[in-house]
Amino acid sequence: MSRRKRRRGADNRAQDGAPEQNAPNKQTEQAQDSARPPANAEQAADSQLHIEPPVQELSKAVSDIQPNEKTSDAADTPAGETEKAGSTAGTPDGQKKASAGEDEKILEKPVWVERPQREPGPFVRAVHNLFARCVNAVYDYGYFVGIQLLRSTRGKRRRLVHSMRSWREAAAARRAKKTFRFRRYMRKSWNELIAPFTELRAHYRDYLKALSNARRYGTTSETSAIYFRIAGFTFSRLWRILKTLLNYAAPIAACVVCVLTIQYFTGRTLALRVEYNGIDLGYISSESVFTQAENDMKARMRLDDVLVADPTQQDFAAQGQQTQNAQMQANLIRPVYQMEAVREEEPTALYAWVDRLLGVPRVELSDADTLTNRMIQAVSKSENNPDGFAVEEAAGLYIDGTYIGAVKDGRALLQLLYDMQEQYREPGDEDADISFVKKIQIREGLYPSGESGSIRPLEEIEEILNKEERGKKMYTVIEGDTPIIIAAKNGISLEDLIAMNPDVETSLFPGDELLIANSVPYLGVKVTKTIRYEEDIEYTITQETNPEENIGYTHTIQKGEKGLREVTAEIVMIDGIETERNITNRTVIKEPVNQIIEVGGNKPLMTIPRDSTGTTAPGAWAWPTVAGSINPGFRGYWGHTGSDISWSGCYGSPALASADGTVVAAGWGGAYGYRVIIDHGGGYQTVYAHCSALYVQAGQQVSQGDTIAAIGQTGNATGPHLHFEIRINGTPVDAAPYLYS
Repeated sequence: MSRRKRRRGADNRAQDGAPEQNAPNKQTEQAQDSARPPANAEQAADSQLHIEPPVQELSKAVSDIQPNEKTSDAADTPAGETEKAGSTAGTPDGQKKASAGEDEKILEKPVWVERPQREPGPFVRAVHNLFARCVNAVYDYGYFVGIQLLRSTRGKRRRLVHSMRSWREAAAARRAKKTFRFRRYMRKSWNELIAPFTELRAHYRDYLKALSNARRYGTTSETSAIYFRIAGFTFSRLWRILKTLLNYAAPIAACVVCVLTIQYFTGRTLALRVEYNGIDLGYISSESVFTQAENDMKARMRLDDVLVADPTQQDFAAQGQQTQNAQMQANLIRPVYQMEAVREEEPTALYAWVDRLLGVPRVELSDADTLTNRMIQAVSKSENNPDGFAVEEAAGLYIDGTYIGAVKDGRALLQLLYDMQEQYREPGDEDADISFVKKIQIREGLYPSGESGSIRPLEEIEEILNKEERGKKMYTVIEGDTPIIIAAKNGISLEDLIAMNPDVETSLFPGDELLIANSVPYLGVKVTKTIRYEEDIEYTITQETNPEENIGYTHTIQKGEKGLREVTAEIVMIDGIETERNITNRTVIKEPVNQIIEVGGNKPLMTIPRDSTGTTAPGAWAWPTVAGSINPGFRGYWGHTGSDISWSGCYGSPALASADGTVVAAGWGGAYGYRVIIDHGGGYQTVYAHCSALYVQAGQQVSQGDTIAAIGQTGNATGPHLHFEIRINGTPVDAAPYLYS
């Protein structure tokens, strides 16, 4: 029978026995219920007697509801007292005393009466039974799963233990077998190793006996023969021992030698031994050194393009032929390399003897210049090479790594370069740093000579260095520059500056780059020096509004004065033209005095500049019409004092007030034609000329953007356009910076 069935039987038996156990309790409850007087009887007694004290009712209720307390009190009373109480209780007096004592106990200790609980209904009992069945089902299922899991894992555990035991036994057997074979092999090897000694010892006694008999009874020849047999036998057996030892020692020695060889060459600097044209040139660190030397040798054997400023067709042909010959000669001669290790300066004791035998001293490594001279010497004319070319000791000039040529007198070449630098030194520039823009190198060595060589007179080298090469030279505009000032700074005419920069007159702002030369010297000179100069400190212009005055009223309360300061700057000049300026220090000598202007109205005039430089706030001056561009500009031709604004179909387009102000003139102006003049305060006026119609009159207040006239062609005008002027204190100025600000 399974455990599940046995458990179900036990549960059934427990359920069958439960009613029997609960029966006495039910009988007790029924007895108590029967002992209790009904409520109607108590009410009837109350209605009849009307004087039953509430203490008696309370005692009755307690006696009916809590019989266990009385039982417990009786249990706590001794036996004698119990009997006495029982005997007394049978009499009416005893009953009265007992009831009186109980009343006193109730009065002394109040008892809380619990409300009797109601029996659960059928639905609740059904839910409880359903829940119990679910719990039992879950328990049975879990019990079954656990039993099955234990059974399955028990079998797997047994199989795993069995397999592990088998594997351990098999591994132990294999290990024992290998150990036995190893011991047998070692025993056999040891026996083979000592076998010659054992055999030698066994035969040694026989040889001694034979030798003793030969000495005693034999002749000298017999004794000698025995000695030879002993020596031969001993040598043969020792040779067998040596061969056995070599069989084991040779592989070990080979491994040790291999490891030491790898360790020696790992991280060791390797050198190349170069053989060129059958001549040993020495050692170099890498093949790139030979490549550099070969290119340098080819450069020395031919003319470079930079050597001829204006080459002709014959020059090109000669250069091509020389280049072809050099290439053919280089292709015919192939270098032969041999790799060797470089000897360390402080080798370890283990490899010291190897370095002495195989290593190449590091000092014997040749650089590219030394190798170039040796290569030229290897291909030069000699007894072994009669077809070579002549070479001489000379000083070669290299500019930015390019070979220019060689001269026999290297000191004269150095003096020439020094003089080219010093011609840019001005009086008082003793501390100036002067250097060439390009990298200059002079290398002494062997150079080809003769008609096809590269050794040249010093005058020819000087002519080459003074030539110009193609290249643009730019100038960066700084604050305060004008076209004529820029032309004077760079040593060119204003016409050349305008020709290279057509828009320089109409558009010129700090930071712009202008083309000032289309070619630059081949060997530029850079001068870096420190200068000190004084410059003005611009003063600030402030406005104070006077609401009692009309807009356009101005009055200078405090006149402004520029300050003064000393500036220390480091400038960089290339070929005499300043290309960079770095301010290192500024020292104020005199502080500026700010200018204060009183203006009318509650709206400050934007046309008044912010400082003494004349710059105004952005938007202070608006474009005086609806479209167009300036052409020509201020001073675009002789006598032109304004900026002409026009475009296709501009006739009749509106002319707009560039800023707020008061119209001071509106009418015919001679060569200006019909024109309008507006005063903006602070000495600023604007003029709008060559108009076809006027829409304002003198004394009228206008705001920025108001239409004041129409564009036309009146007066001295060749086409419809707007002639726009800005005047400061009656003097016309260039309007472009104000309009483009």
